[in-house]
Amino acid sequence: MDSYAWFRDLVKNRRRLDDAMLERVADGRVFTGRQGVALSLVDELGDEQTAVAWLAKEKNIDPKTPVRDFRLRDRFSDLPFLHTLAIAALEAVGLRSFARRIDDWGAVRAIERLNLDGLLALWHPPSAD
Repeated sequence: MDSYAWFRDLVKNRRRLDDAMLERVADGRVFTGRQGVALSLVDELGDEQTAVAWLAKEKNIDPKTPVRDFRLRDRFSDLPFLHTLAIAALEAVGLRSFARRIDDWGAVRAIERLNLDGLLALWHPPSAD
């Protein structure tokens, strides 16, 4: 609840929303980009050129400033391999039912989802079997 209150306050202050508007946008609904503009959650819609032009106009950023793509590196990229190896090893020593229980439990998928945790990830898709 502390993080939620902090985030609401952050949105209210940075997007200059009154209490009524904050309540309207903070009830858990997901909005489209166009709805976000109308609700003052988004400044403008467009592509990278639109964003650069907006930054130049609104924030006085030099439009020739280089744009860099940042790619997150998966912290647990080797886990699917380790998961497969662990299941195979358990099956090889006669612990097939135990291996299946571990696989069904979804512990590895839960660990992989740690990479999504935090305020950056608001929605986690269900695991597909």
